[in-house]
Order: sequence, then structure tokens, then C-alpha cells
Amino acid sequence: MPPPFPTVALTPLTDRQTARIRLYCVPPSGAGSEFFLPWVTEFSALIDLVAVQLPGRGSRIGEPSITDISWAAAGIAEAIAADLSHRPPADGFYAVFGHSFGALLAFEATHRLRADLRTEPDLLALSAVPPPNRAGLDDHIARNLGSGIAAITEIMGWEEPTDDALTRTVYTPFLADAVALLQHTRQIWPPLRAQLSVFGGNDDPMVDPESLHEWSACTTAGTRVHRYPGGHHYLRTQIPEVVAQLTQDLLAAYRNPAWRPGSV
Repeated sequence: MPPPFPTVALTPLTDRQTARIRLYCVPPSGAGSEFFLPWVTEFSALIDLVAVQLPGRGSRIGEPSITDISWAAAGIAEAIAADLSHRPPADGFYAVFGHSFGALLAFEATHRLRADLRTEPDLLALSAVPPPNRAGLDDHIARNLGSGIAAITEIMGWEEPTDDALTRTVYTPFLADAVALLQHTRQIWPPLRAQLSVFGGNDDPMVDPESLHEWSACTTAGTRVHRYPGGHHYLRTQIPEVVAQLTQDLLAAYRNPAWRPGSV
């Protein structure tokens, strides 16, 4: 039988021959790899950017969306592992970043990289997502989904489309992600060895900023927490600041790795 969903793809955003670090980026709900295009000019030549491209959004808008988080996370892990094997990064160093729903996928994919594929990033960076012991994004979705398009628009931080075709294009992948969240069963994972960088907005209605430090329980390595002005989508107006801080964390992890492959 054919698989229930299309496969996950990767989109290289840069091709930097002098890069020492490869950063895999997972976009938020409803967004494609183009979400990270503004990052390209902000990062130095030391960092190569690769974005996850899920079906149903961006350049893959005509494909059915994945409505199962475990399937999506496994697909992301397999795509990253294949890319690492096909073109190993300099010194073997790589990192994973995700924002909001993409952060949940990044977290789950990192555990699958470790459990199933015997690799793990040196740094995992998570933005606008509550720690596993707290109420998740699914709870916020469940409370607000019945309020209709206006509530979804507020959650996503978008302006409401006026064209019906555009509405379908914009909201269909978001609704698929909402289904994935609502039917997802959280799994208890062992602590990672990767260093963690956690980002969030001071006024995020979906993620208590005071809880972000609790992510430290998810790793045996160090955790850095960074907070910025703004709500759940603070990242859209703080790109230079977030990229500068993420660059610092990446370079710190590169110079002082918490672990190296082969030490499983």
C-alpha cells in the first residue's frame, strides 16, 4: 500500500563552502521553507542553512498535509540523516532549530535521530514552545478552534485573507497541523545530550515565558534561555536579534561540544 502521507523534503537555503556549522530549520504551523529566507543574509558564512519543507505548504501547496506528528518527526529525522550521510558537515557539527509547531517537530525529530538513526545534533534550538511538562500548544488550539477564522488568524499572527482561494491556501495547512496537535500523544523521552537554546516572547499567550527554563530537564548538557519583547510570533520582528543570539550559541557549542558522535 502507498504511504499515508508524502515524504518530508529539505530545501538548502545557502551553499557556503566555508561553513563550519549546518543548521536545519523547521518552520512554524502553516509555513514552508520560505519562512527562513530572511535569515540567509543575517547569518555569517560560517553557517549553512537548510530548511525543512513539509508537504501542503510553500512550494508543495498542492500535496496533502501530514496530520500525524510522529510521522512528520520521523520524516524530518530521516531527511536530516540522509543529508548528513550524503554531504557530511564540516567537523560533523550540525544543529536543529524550530519555531512554535516547528519547535515541537524539531524536538520530536531530534529524539528520533538519536533513538532510531544513532545521531544527535550538537545544539537543539527551540522557540515559542512550552516544555513537555507544561500545557502544550494543543491545549491552546482546543480552547480557541471553535471560535473560527478570527481566532485562527490571531493564533497565527496573520491578517485575515479576503479571497476564498487564498483562505484555503493559507488555512488548510494550519488546520492540518491543528489536527496533528489535537490527536498527538506526548511521549516521555530520555534526556538528550545536545545543548539546548530556548527562545520565547515575554508576552506570549500560548507559552508561559517563566516556564522556558524548565527545558533544562530535557538534556544532560547546558541550556540557555533567551526572551524578547513580543508575543507568540515575536520572531517575525526580532530576526536580527534572534539570529545574533543563535549564532553566539552555535559558536559556543561548536567550540565546547557537549558530546561527539560515537559516544552513544
